Amino acid sequence: MLFNNKIRKIAAQFSGKLAQTRRAIHACPEIGFAEKQTCREITGLLKHVGLNQIRSPVAGTGVVGLLLGGKGRGRTVALRADIDALPIQEENNIPYKSRNPGVMHACGHDAHIAMLIGATMILKRLQEEIKGQVKFIFQPAEECLGGAASMIRAGCLANPKVDAIFGLHVAPELDFGTISCKAGPIWAACDSFEIEILGRGGHAAYHFKCIDPVLVANEIYVGLRNIERSLKGTDARVISVCSIHGGTAFNIIPDRIVMKGTVRTFDRGVQATIMKRMREIVAGISSAHGAKWKISYQKGVPATVNDAGMNDVIIRAAREMGQPFVTAVPQMGGEDFSCYQQLIPGAIAKIGFGTRKQTPDLHNSRFDVDDRILPVGAAFLACCALIGLEEVSG
Repeated sequence: MLFNNKIRKIAAQFSGKLAQTRRAIHACPEIGFAEKQTCREITGLLKHVGLNQIRSPVAGTGVVGLLLGGKGRGRTVALRADIDALPIQEENNIPYKSRNPGVMHACGHDAHIAMLIGATMILKRLQEEIKGQVKFIFQPAEECLGGAASMIRAGCLANPKVDAIFGLHVAPELDFGTISCKAGPIWAACDSFEIEILGRGGHAAYHFKCIDPVLVANEIYVGLRNIERSLKGTDARVISVCSIHGGTAFNIIPDRIVMKGTVRTFDRGVQATIMKRMREIVAGISSAHGAKWKISYQKGVPATVNDAGMNDVIIRAAREMGQPFVTAVPQMGGEDFSCYQQLIPGAIAKIGFGTRKQTPDLHNSRFDVDDRILPVGAAFLACCALIGLEEVSG
């Protein structure tokens, strides 16, 4: 790999522009599938870079750019950034604070956009030395876990066909510039469920005349939590009931309770067992009380599983760029990058920007990103693309 010094020098030249880009995006956050201004901003930046092809909008608010290498056709590697924000009211006191009430870039997607824009700038400078194509995917709606599937349906992996894909996510818990990933499962499958309990309401003083759905829901809650403990093996799993709604007054037993929550797993067998056990518990407890029940289980995005070969590309890119590397520990959060991995080899890594000063975590109303990490991430993504082209072509 002979590009590393060039990559660093080019990235350093763009550091101010990348900070300006991130702050402009941060000030105007938009939630999933509503990123219209963000889409226009990205499209304008890519036109200024001078990519060979730009598709915009894709899947409503996404953007796809393509750079053709000067050394002829070869394989195609994609780099992906998510572009949506979260429904959080920002509490930071900064010049570029969100101007959209109740919406905030609290997960670093503004930084992901800037890093990927930086990668386009770097690779454009190296275009004549590249064999193959690099595709740049700016994906909407990662937070609601539907954007990747929509981009795929819109053809982001076709024309030309993508052979491998890489992603990068900022991580305040990691030291500045540290890269973290691992082969195999890295983030969990993310499912949701809704349980409806139908009892018979009445006066609280005469509960013996009622079928109390609150009592039924309470027993179901305990039963669901016990599934985790009763499953054999060491496979990680999470069953969380996050919402229980019902009732209107302190002295009226309601007719209906609705419970909502999420299931997180890495193993499909464990996922199937949990689905079966949930239904058995809800049916058994409800029937014992004479209540009616209904359960809706919705499979979400699959587990994010890094391809071993592409994971090696990330490790090599970290080494080439002189960045520290640590092996990641699988986490129970979800990431719809997994949708791409169902179709092509891919890997996603984290990049740290933490310092000794305490940094608020992701999805926090005071979260912000250190702009100094932007050229580092841009250079790393460009390096992944170049090494990835070598690997998929070899």
